[in-house]
Amino acid sequence: MVRLSEKTIKLLKEDILSILYERPLVSLFTYQIAQELRRDNEFTKKLLLSLKKDGFVEEIYRGRSGKFLARRKWKIPKNILQSMRDNP
Repeated sequence: MVRLSEKTIKLLKEDILSILYERPLVSLFTYQIAQELRRDNEFTKKLLLSLKKDGFVEEIYRGRSGKFLARRKWKIPKNILQSMRDNP
């Protein structure tokens, strides 16, 4: 497996945030984000969990019916989204 530099990982995280920012009203599944990045699902999930720990993304694990989902969805929290809109 190829090792990625910290700079590359940072750029990929920024790409994830831009993907989610482009569609703020829609929560995306991990595989949808992975397709946009052209990376595998597990690596993308690792990056998303890191962003969640830093507070940049929210993980959604319940569907509209209130049942737990097997797959996770991701979105940008409202406070982060507002700050991104205020500071272009």
